[in-house]
Amino acid sequence: MLIYGITDIQNKPSLIKSMDIAQIVDKRKNITLGYFISSKYEKQIKPLIDKIDRDEKLAKLKKLKQHEDFEKESENNS
Repeated sequence: MLIYGITDIQNKPSLIKSMDIAQIVDKRKNITLGYFISSKYEKQIKPLIDKIDRDEKLAKLKKLKQHEDFEKESENNS
């Protein structure tokens, strides 16, 4: 995977046309801003992203349920 600085992309937007998969970084702050994935990989990547989204939502719901159960238990013990 290639790494591109945000400034490089701003100065030469045509870089995006040549990218397949790339990490976009802000070299001044030394942080990763995100990743670029070409649309030609959408069929392979989209199901994975959807699965990650579902898993994250499910984990949040389980945590919320645990919290609600804990509150109910605390109320019943009072």
